[in-house]
Amino acid sequence: MVEHDDQQVNDDVKVPTEGDSKASSGFKFGQQNAQNFFSRARRNSEEKAAAEENKPSPAEVYAKLPAVNRWTVPVVAIAFPLIWWLKPMLNGTLVNRLTFAQVWPLLLYSFCTALAMGFLISSRFVKKDWRVYAALVASLVVLVNSSLRTRFEILALLLLFLLVLAILPFTLVQLQNGLGLLALTSMVAFTVPVCITFLANNYVDNAFLNEAWTFFYTTLFYLTPLVLPKAKGRLLGLLTGSAFLINVLLFHAFGTGVIVALVLTLGTYVLSFIRPLTYRVQAITASIALLLTMLFI
Repeated sequence: MVEHDDQQVNDDVKVPTEGDSKASSGFKFGQQNAQNFFSRARRNSEEKAAAEENKPSPAEVYAKLPAVNRWTVPVVAIAFPLIWWLKPMLNGTLVNRLTFAQVWPLLLYSFCTALAMGFLISSRFVKKDWRVYAALVASLVVLVNSSLRTRFEILALLLLFLLVLAILPFTLVQLQNGLGLLALTSMVAFTVPVCITFLANNYVDNAFLNEAWTFFYTTLFYLTPLVLPKAKGRLLGLLTGSAFLINVLLFHAFGTGVIVALVLTLGTYVLSFIRPLTYRVQAITASIALLLTMLFI
C-alpha cells in the first residue's frame, strides 16, 4: 500500500524534460525580444520628440542670415505694381475700357499690398512687423472707401489677398513652407490681374487665363528662394523652375523673348548658390527678373 502511494506521488510530480526546457527558454527569449522591441520603439520615440523640441524655428534659422539689402522694400513695392499694370497698359486695356474711378483705388491698393509684401520679404516671412499690417490696413481703407466695395466678387478676392499676407508670418498656421509659397503665388498671380481684366471686360477670357498661368509659374519660381531661402528652397527651385520652363516652351513661340526668359531664370537660380551675397540681394534680383520675364514673354 505504501509502495502504491509512493508511486502515485512520483507520478504526480513531473520531472522537466528536455522539450519542456526548450519551450520555456524559447518563451523567455521571445518575451525578451518583445521587451527589447518596445523599449527601442519607446526610446526612438523619445529621441524623436526631443529632436523636434530642440529643432530651431524658422525665425531662429533665418535670424542668422545676413540682412537683406536696404533697397529691397522700395524695389518690391515698385516692381510688383509694374508687373500687374504694365502689360494691361501696353495692351491698351486701361486706356480704352477703364475709368479713372476704377483705376485709382485698385492702383493704390496694388502699391500698398506690394509694400506689405516688401516688408514680409525683408523679414523673410517669419517676423511680425507692424509695418506689414500698417500697409494692409491702408489697403483695406482704400477698398472700403472706393467703388470697388460695390463689386462683391472683386472685393472678396482682394480681401482674400490681404488675409493671406496677414497670416503668413504666424507659425500657428504653418505657412513658412511650400503651402505658404503656393498660397502667396496664387494671390500674386490671380488677384490684381483678374480684377483689372474683370473691371475692363466684365469677364475673364481664355487668352487671359493662359497668360495668367504663365505668370503663376513664373512667380512660383522667383518667389521660391524668397519664401524658403535655405537649401530646401534651392532644391524646390529645381521643381518650380522646371514647371516654369515647361510652361514657357509649350505655350510660347520660341524666340528672343523665350531666350531672355531662360537666361534670366538660369541666372537667378545660379545666384541662389552664391552665399552670403544671395541672401542680401536675392529679393531685388527676383523682383526685377520677374518684371523683365513677364515683359518679354
